[in-house]
Amino acid sequence: MKYLCLILIILSTTFLFAQQESEEEGAVDTAPKTSVFDLDAKQFERSKDQIIPQQQFLEQVFEKEIDPETYILGPGDQLLIKVWGVLEAQYVSYVSPEGFVVIPTVSEIHVSGRPLAEGAQLIKDALAKSFKNAQFSTRLVRMRKFRVFVVGEVGLPGTYFLRAVDRVSDAISLARDLTDWGDETRIQVRRESGVVDTIDISEFNLRGNLAQNPLLEGGDVVYVPRIDLQGEFVIIEGNVGSQGIYQTRMNETLFNFLTRLKALNRRSDVENVVLLRGDSLKVFNLLEGNSGARSEVLRTGDRIRIPSHRNQVYVRGEVFQPGPYPFLANYNTQDYAGSAGLLETSKSLEHLYVIRAETGEIEVGNNVIVENGDVVVVPRKKRETWKDILTIITPIISIALSTWAIIRTTSN
Repeated sequence: MKYLCLILIILSTTFLFAQQESEEEGAVDTAPKTSVFDLDAKQFERSKDQIIPQQQFLEQVFEKEIDPETYILGPGDQLLIKVWGVLEAQYVSYVSPEGFVVIPTVSEIHVSGRPLAEGAQLIKDALAKSFKNAQFSTRLVRMRKFRVFVVGEVGLPGTYFLRAVDRVSDAISLARDLTDWGDETRIQVRRESGVVDTIDISEFNLRGNLAQNPLLEGGDVVYVPRIDLQGEFVIIEGNVGSQGIYQTRMNETLFNFLTRLKALNRRSDVENVVLLRGDSLKVFNLLEGNSGARSEVLRTGDRIRIPSHRNQVYVRGEVFQPGPYPFLANYNTQDYAGSAGLLETSKSLEHLYVIRAETGEIEVGNNVIVENGDVVVVPRKKRETWKDILTIITPIISIALSTWAIIRTTSN
């Protein structure tokens, strides 16, 4: 019995070792084998860290390609420097805060403040000393951002981060545009060098003149001045979106002024633009070339009144929904009264009438053509009017009789 137990222990131990060895062999067999293709894939993964992702280019939005002769390098610009020939290498380098590009084991080159083309040549000259019989290229892959200050009459003055391809209009847009008192004709761009450029951003907005929308540089201050009431200004009045006080240019005509400000819209009555100057009044039809609007030079304090087409017809009287309705050509009084819904207290349709907006005249009938701005009136039945009178008088008479009866009873 003792020997039998010993044999069983030996057999179980041998079985366990055999099972463990088989599992280890199975694990080895199922593990992925490293091939030449796998080594290439790993090498590719490592090399991707050195290649600039294409997405970096897609994130940036440009007006056009960068001109190496005019683009000025500065701290934060990212460059891709490539060497190929007997030895191939590439370096991704930023221009340091001190203005240097550092190439490991090669050199450091000061490029800040230089055009991209000149900086690329300096880098090439430095590489040529270390790499013989090789070719070189330097590419700008990411532009730096710098601080620009936007102050004055803008919605949100402050500090903004822009790039070397951004313009004054971009900075103003970030600052939530000009306020109602901002003078777009005298915007100042104050450079760090002390130079002050005065621009008229309306020339860019109206005609796309890029000379009036210059590129910005690090440290620039964009100042939007307030409208100077001591200078040349006029006032726009009327039911238009551009009401207010505006600065004018020297010898600016009425037509040019309204065009520059985009003060007219489709609802503007351009045939009856009014110019008030002191006690005098002039009316101009902008559709006529000889109306004088193109030659009338504005003066300080002039008031320009721009009327608008109402494009509405008003319905009132005995209807369910009195109020304004869209003007529709060739609609008559009956059409508008039907749109508003007639009440039982209204007179018959032949009693409808319209009040003309232009003359104030009244025309009666259910087939009268309604013009823009007219008022359509649905009259009330006379008996309904008498009912209203009786409704008001009856309580008064009742109170009076009651009072008289009380007084008489008291006196007896």
